[in-house]
Order: sequence, then C-alpha cells, then structure tokens
Amino acid sequence: MNRKQFLVIIAVLAVLVVAAAAVLLSDRSGWKMTETRAGQKVIPGLKISEVAEIAIRNASGELHLVKGTGGWSVRERADFPADTDRIGELLIKLAELKIVQDEILPENQRARLQLVEPKDQATQDSGTLLELKDAKGASLDRLLLGKKVLRNTEVASPARGEDAAAGRYLVAGKDAGRMLAVSEPFTQVEPRADAWLVKDLIRIDQVKSLAATGRDGKPRWTVTRDSESADWKFAGSKEKPDLQKATDLASSVSWMNLVDVVADPANAGTGLDRAVVIRVQTFDGPAYTLRIGNEAGGNYYVGVAAAGEPQKRRVPAKNEKAEDKAKNDKEFEERRKKLVEKLEREKKLERWTYRVAKAGIEPLLRDRAQLLPEKKKDAKKG
Repeated sequence: MNRKQFLVIIAVLAVLVVAAAAVLLSDRSGWKMTETRAGQKVIPGLKISEVAEIAIRNASGELHLVKGTGGWSVRERADFPADTDRIGELLIKLAELKIVQDEILPENQRARLQLVEPKDQATQDSGTLLELKDAKGASLDRLLLGKKVLRNTEVASPARGEDAAAGRYLVAGKDAGRMLAVSEPFTQVEPRADAWLVKDLIRIDQVKSLAATGRDGKPRWTVTRDSESADWKFAGSKEKPDLQKATDLASSVSWMNLVDVVADPANAGTGLDRAVVIRVQTFDGPAYTLRIGNEAGGNYYVGVAAAGEPQKRRVPAKNEKAEDKAKNDKEFEERRKKLVEKLEREKKLERWTYRVAKAGIEPLLRDRAQLLPEKKKDAKKG
C-alpha cells in the first residue's frame, strides 16, 4: 500500500466517523424530545364541567353518554340513567392522564398497534375512538385508543389476560402522526350500553303483602303479615305458606337489579301484554306493581310502577316514654325524607322496560301450591 492509498482510506474512515456521530446525535435528540414530553398531560386544560357528551366507537358498535338537566343518561337505551360514578371516574382519569412515551407513528405500524380509525376500517385492527363534546355538540378532544400494553411485554397479546394490562397506546387529538403510551389501560372504555347503566332497579323493604295474578288474569296467591316480625300467612285462609318460600318472595323485591334496558320494547316480544302481575304493599305506605313477561336468554322482561307516598305521621309505640319521643320523631322524619327521594326516582321507572336475571324473578312465578310446605313422607313400615 502506497502513501496515496493510505490517505484515501483515512479520509473514508473520517467520513464514516462523522456520519455515525451525526446519527448518534440525531437519536439522542429524539430521545431528549421524548423525555421532555413525558409527564405532560395528554389532554391539557380539560375542564370536566364542560363535558356534556362522551362518544365511544369501535368495530363492535357505538355509544353516547349524554349529560342533561336530570344527569347523565345512555342514548342507546332510551336515555335511561347512566352510572355517574363510572363516568366521573373516567373523566378524572382523562383529566389527569399523562404521557409516558411519545414516538413517531409509522403508517405501516397502525394496524399492529390497533390505531386505525374505526370508521375507516371496522376490523379487529381498528382502535376505540373516545370523543368528548360540550353542550353544543362541539368536540373538546378525542383519543384513539389502541392496543393495551402488558406489564412484561412490549405490546398486549390476545393470549394474555386483561388483568396483565398496564397501559395503552393511543393517538391524541388530531395529531395522527404520533403515538403516545400511557399507564392507564382504559379496559372499561367500550361501547357496551348495558355496562354503563345504573343497575339499581327497585329496593322494597318493609313489605306488608304480596299478591300475584297469572297471565290469564286470575289471582294466584296473596301473602301478608301483620308486622315485620310476624309470620307470613295466606290472605283469607287458615293455611300458611312455607316460611322460607314466603321470605324468598319478599327478598326478590327487596334488592332487584336490572341486567339491561330494552331500547325498543315494541319489537322485542316482551310478553308484557299478558304478564304475571305482582303487587307489593309496604308498611311505609308506597305500593309497587311488577309485570313479568317472557323469558329471554336467562332473563325476564319486567315492567315496574311505583305509587303512593310515605306515611306523614309516626304512630307512637305503646307506652312510649316522653324522653324517647323527640328522638323517635327525628329518626322518623329522616327516614321519611330518604323514602320520598327514593320514591321520586322509582316513580320514573315506569317509562322503561327491563331485562332482569331469572334467579331473582322465579320465586315470584310460583303458584300457590308451590308456596305450601312440603309434605313429610310417611316412614315405611318395617
């Protein structure tokens, strides 16, 4: 090798060193930018009080949670009340959500990260679009939620359970060219209307009597009691129902949750035009009517109506002491106030048709003979 060839090699090596340094500096610059954005809020300046609608859409469907004068409701379920605790929790998470990672999002990686707009590609590769709107319907911000991030792997895998999700990839606002990673998986953000409903249907305590009428309009049975501590009995009869079975009747109405609200009952085949009717009277004064229709998928179609009002005056106990009167009167007024608020809500329930799990309904469908104590079998003679 002569001197000229040696100098050429040295020059080439120098060019390569400069190029490598430039690449290294470029990479460091990129990481520095990522680090400066880490910790910043994904939706800066979000005011929860301004959010009047939450729209959620993915390949499986669409959902709208809307805030009106009466509170939050689910549009896809005939404006039935929504779970405000769940909505509040979501809005707080969105307002406090911070960036963990910020990267350029190559076009060929959108499907892998499930960051394809659902309206453009309604497949499993599309993401879940969450949009916040104000009272006038204007968009406040939007997030395109993609694949979940697992604790021990780079991206989520269908083979892993949801409990392993530790974060989520997303695209924020209109900046479709950047992918953000956050530490919140948003596992509950999905357009399932039933998941966002208030599940409390009715809570009837202080039950005085229950009466059932069959689908043919004929009376089936009436059970009643003289006080909360008294035994149940059949009205107008010396026969008594089985104590546990009669207790099951009262328990069925004391804590009844809905599974779902029927969006279009006219086309659902509910069978409520020929329903089993249960009438409930309480010691407190209010009365309830339950209409039980057809069974569908392990649930029954149910209609609910509430009427009456709580007693306005307390009946003093026999031999009540004067020093106890003020305390008892105060407790009565406090309870009555709660009952009035509860009844105000329950009187609005007549507007909708519900699906209720059959486990809580079936005790009410028993006929009179099924409420009687089981007859003891005679011992076989030896």
